[in-house]
Amino acid sequence: PPPRPKKKTHYSVFRIDFATSKVEDCLKFFCRQHWFIARLNGASVTAGGFPPGNSNILVITTSSNHVFVFDVEAKQLGEWSRRYSYVLPRRFQDFPGEIIGLSFPPSLCSTSVIVYSSRAMCLIDFVMPVGFDAVDLPNGSNLLSDNFQYPFMNVKAKRKRRDANHETKQSKINNFDFFEFRNPVLFVGHMLEHSLLVLEKPWMKVIQTFGAPVHRHIFGT
Repeated sequence: PPPRPKKKTHYSVFRIDFATSKVEDCLKFFCRQHWFIARLNGASVTAGGFPPGNSNILVITTSSNHVFVFDVEAKQLGEWSRRYSYVLPRRFQDFPGEIIGLSFPPSLCSTSVIVYSSRAMCLIDFVMPVGFDAVDLPNGSNLLSDNFQYPFMNVKAKRKRRDANHETKQSKINNFDFFEFRNPVLFVGHMLEHSLLVLEKPWMKVIQTFGAPVHRHIFGT
């Protein structure tokens, strides 16, 4: 028998540039390979995106419900992922369903992302403490070091992080808490910084897709 193809141990990352050709009146694409990303914990990538105003930071999620932040230019994991991707709060490890998408607030001053599955969504703020139940993390630890420029390391972000560190000593930070949906959700996206569009499928519509029950005679009854 022919040899089985080897299972891929990495993902290829390509950069595609496009431009309009006035001579040929068409759109031309130019593709080149940028770098390879190793398979993350053996899981598949389920969603990814760039924060507003920063194409150097790539945030992706996997089928094992891990979140990774990549530095595109440096071709490596960002500081946040190197420190926290495998030590996220236990409550996030119980996230219902498989993450299928993510959405960034449209504000350039925002430091968060919402990840979602068909059953729940979760807010992750990259400059707030991971949480009290994180593994081996001191109280008030920062998600990003000062030399790792996640999109918005400006005065507002630094003040927000400092205030969060102060608040950690007094009350619980709800970073990584998730909200469960009533019906299966197909899409979640930001309309405004504090406004979301949620597209759901009512359970009755889901039930209607089920096949008819199978009736079989049980012999001897």
